[in-house]
Amino acid sequence: MTVENLTGQVIKGYELQERIATGGFGTVYRALQAAFRREVAIKIILPEPARQPEFIRRFDSEARLVARLEHPHIIPLYDYWRNPDGAYLVMRYLRGGSLRQVLDTRTFSLAACSQILDQLASALDWAHRNDVIHRDIKPENILLDEDGNAYLGDFGIAKDIGTFGAEITDSNSLVGSLDYITPEQARGEPVTPQTDIYGLGVLLYEMIVGDHPYTGILPIQRVYKHLSEPLPDIGNLPDDVRDGVNAFIQKATEKNPDERYSNVLEMALAFHEAVGHTHIVHDALYSPSGEFILTASEDRIACLWEAIGQAVQ
Repeated sequence: MTVENLTGQVIKGYELQERIATGGFGTVYRALQAAFRREVAIKIILPEPARQPEFIRRFDSEARLVARLEHPHIIPLYDYWRNPDGAYLVMRYLRGGSLRQVLDTRTFSLAACSQILDQLASALDWAHRNDVIHRDIKPENILLDEDGNAYLGDFGIAKDIGTFGAEITDSNSLVGSLDYITPEQARGEPVTPQTDIYGLGVLLYEMIVGDHPYTGILPIQRVYKHLSEPLPDIGNLPDDVRDGVNAFIQKATEKNPDERYSNVLEMALAFHEAVGHTHIVHDALYSPSGEFILTASEDRIACLWEAIGQAVQ
């Protein structure tokens, strides 16, 4: 389907300046909000899907989800509306692009992996506390600012296990990207916070290695491997952390969700323990309230344990 380029048009005070992404449902533009002289990203959904009752319910759910999930590492929603021409989401514009764009050019150091894991874990912990499971963790849904900080986006297929979650999708349907689907999703089983832990495990593997763990095969073949084969061991690691990091990846991506980490903060702690303090040079983990809980590297393990304790209370 050819999508019309709306660059140069003004919609409700937003001047569309550049088309930055196009997908099956619509297009994302970099835009200028004239009233505030602020750059934003506008996700424009095509009229045909925007008129479908089920899509309308999911669109409205996405807007409500993101609006209520206020967190330093969840991309904030500024505005949204629907009209006969389509549906619109106005979000923060992040100049660093997506994690996928970065992965197309390089791998990440263990310190950078740790920073991004901390930031995404704090965002997901807050989502899980609000009964929301993202269930589509992949490089395309992680955006970066100019300093390399990570932000979680695209809750369009998120599973809300609270008041209106049953309206969004059937637990027996395949929802998500086949390349990153979890075993329980492929089996049509209910999703849990461990679903996002599996996604983070695959994401970290790709950040370290620079490639998907199951390469050179069709997406449907990857689904089979997610169901039946462990992720390959990573070889390009320092000798002193190779075994620990590989053990971490295997536990995060266990086929049985019950055998994964109990929550995302415990997962972040386990990664720090696997790589050792010598590989950690940042202070990035936030508490569920959005405040920094780490002030120095030597305090990291104790603070992580404290955060895990708060998460299970």
